[in-house]
Parts: sequence; structure tokens; C-alpha cells
Amino acid sequence: MKRAVLGLIAAVVLNACAAHEKTGDRAAAVGDWKAAYTSYRQALASEPDSPEIKSKFESARTKALQDAQQRAQTCAQVNDWGCALAESDFALSVEPGNAEIASFRAHAAQQVAMGQLDTAAQQAQQGQYVDAAALMDRALQLSPAPEVKAQAEGVRSIIVTQGRAQADRHLHEGNFIAAHELAQLVLRLDGSASAWAQHIANEYEHFITEEVERLSREGDAARAQHDWNRAQQSYAAALSLRQGGRAQPLEEYVRHMAMADQRIAGRDWNGAADAYHVALRTGQDDGFATHQLERVQLRPYRFVVHSILVTPGRSDGRTWVGPSNDIFVRLANRVTQMVRQRGMTELVKDLAMSIPHENRPRLRIEVHHPDGMHLTTQARNGIYSDYEAEFVAVANAFDDRRVGFQVYMDGPHGGELLGSVDIPVHELVERRDVALEGASIMSLRLSAVQDGRQPGPYGGMAHVVPAPPPGAQPPPGVKPPGARPPPPGRQLAAPTH
Repeated sequence: MKRAVLGLIAAVVLNACAAHEKTGDRAAAVGDWKAAYTSYRQALASEPDSPEIKSKFESARTKALQDAQQRAQTCAQVNDWGCALAESDFALSVEPGNAEIASFRAHAAQQVAMGQLDTAAQQAQQGQYVDAAALMDRALQLSPAPEVKAQAEGVRSIIVTQGRAQADRHLHEGNFIAAHELAQLVLRLDGSASAWAQHIANEYEHFITEEVERLSREGDAARAQHDWNRAQQSYAAALSLRQGGRAQPLEEYVRHMAMADQRIAGRDWNGAADAYHVALRTGQDDGFATHQLERVQLRPYRFVVHSILVTPGRSDGRTWVGPSNDIFVRLANRVTQMVRQRGMTELVKDLAMSIPHENRPRLRIEVHHPDGMHLTTQARNGIYSDYEAEFVAVANAFDDRRVGFQVYMDGPHGGELLGSVDIPVHELVERRDVALEGASIMSLRLSAVQDGRQPGPYGGMAHVVPAPPPGAQPPPGVKPPGARPPPPGRQLAAPTH
């Protein structure tokens, strides 16, 4: 096993060596001796005992050194000292002990540094103090020559003198941040300015303290209105001025509350719950995240269809079924009047149940749930009927899917749709008990309560069997809809079982 591994490693090394050698050969063929030198050096590191690679490396090294020296001299003749410095740096990397190259490199570095200081002086005169100081530092690092140090002192003097005056103007204008930053720069270049810089620092700290608190109060106001994005912006602005403090956990709290809202909008209930949990761990919740976490949890609910009250007759005054008579007319008018005045009461129920038997429609309610369930209650006689039919489904207080209810009047020729209503699932979950109204529907009473059962069970209802396609035989035991077409404005209910 060890021999196989060692063999594999050796093969990899040889392949790498061959690749570097080929790259060096291509560079040498076009006279790119720097690239050839670098590639042959890598190849030689992989195979140090190869005479051929050693020869190629030495040849490329010599030619690369000659090229770099020649180019450095050419660049110096046209005062391109940046180019001269780069070429001499490469030459020294090839032959570090060459005193002649080192001397040339020092002269080139001095010339580059002097040029940088000229630029730095211009920047300082234009008020670009930070850029000027950075360029001055780079010039001093590049060359220790006395001429460089002397010119750098002139730049430093401009920055200190003019920068101090500018910092005082910033302070007078109330721009404490700019004043403090410039004062710290001046202090770095002139230690004697410590007392002056400390005064500005004190003013700056006072401003920052007040500004952080102001921004935090803005965040508090937005948080109280549950405007999480605006609150986060305010707290983040406070933290940009000073880390820590009370804004730190509050920014995390509102950031995760905003994240929870986004996930709710995308119906990512688990993601929203995770965001609420993180918000709670900040210790900044006033009870709202706890409440929202409770609302977003998916739970089984028992949805109950309690009762239906439809209008005593059609909109044109005709009865739903049977002949009209004086008793029907008086009761129908009384029921309609009482519902409008007092809503659904026991008296209304009594009056509705007093409608003559021959005028009582046979009512059935079909339920269309977003989960795909299509259920129907049993048919009952009367404009008012109790059903207490139920089904169990998983939902939460943010579920914006709608559950639909269609009220049918069954007759010898099928079912006639009297009216339909729907309601968002979350409204049922939140309100727990509702009464819906719609065309010909005076009150459809529904409720929702938490249930320990798994989704799917239902009671007092049956699944609606889809109508068979034309020419198909209905399922065994299911009567097909009436052969005659329904009257105008009516439709057949799907058969049930």
C-alpha cells in the first residue's frame, strides 16, 4: 500500500515538473525570459537532479537578469523611475548579492519616493490630508535617503498646519466626526497637539453619545409600530457610530422580526418560527414575538359547519319550493326583518323553523378546502338547518388560503346553487367563531378550534364524487344526475356518498 502511495506521489511530482518545463520552453521560444526563468525554477524544484532542466534554468536566469538590467537602464533614461524600480527589484530577486544592482535600485527608489512626495504635497494643499499622509508614509518606507526625509517633513508640516485649522472649522460647524478624524491624523504626525486633539475628542464623544441615543429612540419608535425595517436602519446607524450598547441586541431583534415577516410572506412557516426563536433569544421581546410564534405554529384545527339560514324565498319573491300562501309571506317577511334588525337570534330560528313544510327547501353545503378536500353535508329540510359537520386540517393564523362553502338546494332533478361564500383560513383560526353572509345566504355559522387529531378526519359529511364524464357509467350505488337539464340559473350538484 505504501509503495502504491509513494508511486502515485512520484507520478504527480513528475507530471508537475513536466508541465513547468513545457511552460518554460514556450516562454523561452518567444524570448520571455522572466516567465521562462520562473517556470524552469519551479521545474527544478520538482526535479533538482535533472541536468537538462538545470541547464535551461541557468540559461534563462542569465538572460532574464540581462533583460531586467537593460530595461531598468532604459526606463531610467526617460525618467520612468517606477519602471526602473520594478526591473531592478526583479534583478535583485535573481541575484540578491549584486551591489551594482542594489545601488541602482536605491537610486530608483529615491526618485520614486520624491515623486510621491511631490504628489502628497499637492494633495495636502488641496485638503486631501488623509491621502497625502498615506502617500508620505509609503515614500518614507520606500527610501530612507536624507533628501526623502527632508521633503517628507515639508509635507508633514503642511498637513499639521492646514489640517489643524480645518479640524477647528469642522468643530465650529458641528461636523464632529470629520473634526475628530482629522485631529487624530494631526496628532499622529505631531505629538505636541495632544491637548488640542483631546478637546476635540471630548466634543466628539459627547456628540456620539447623544447621536447614538437619538438613533436608538428612533428605532424604539419604529419597533413599537412593528416597522422592523425602519427600526433596523436606525439601530444599525447607531451601531455604525458606536458598537455595543442597547442598540446591539435591539438591532438583532428587529432584523429577525423583519426576516420572520419575509418568510411568512413566502409561506415558509418553519423559517418564520426559527426567526422568531432567534428574536426571543435576544431578550428584547415585549411579548409580540412570543405571540407571533404562537400564531405561526402549524396545528390541526377542527373546522365546524354549525348551521345555515337562507332567505325564505327567491329574490323575486317566489318560494324556493311549493306554493306561496299568506302564512309563508308573513313568516318570510318577519324572518327577513328580524335578521336585519337583530341578527341571528333564537327567535329568528323559531320563526325560520315555522315556515310551512311545503315551502322548506332541502339544503346541503359543499365545502372546498385548499388542501383539496371536497366534502358535502347531508341534505336537511328548512331555510334554517343545524349540521354540526366537521373536518380536521392543519393551519395557522397566517394561512391566507381560502375555504369555500356552496349552498345547494337538492331537488328531483339535481341541485341548484343558492349561493356561495368563502373565508381565509387564518380568519377562521383567529376569530374562532364566524357567521358569513352572501347571495341568498343570511347566516352560515362556522367555527375553528385546535384539535389533537391528524388532518384528514371529517364527520357529518361525505366526500363529493366527481360527476362521471359523458357516456361513463356512474360508480355502483351512485345515482346519476337527472336526465332532464336543470332549469335556467340552476346547476346539478355532484353526487355524494
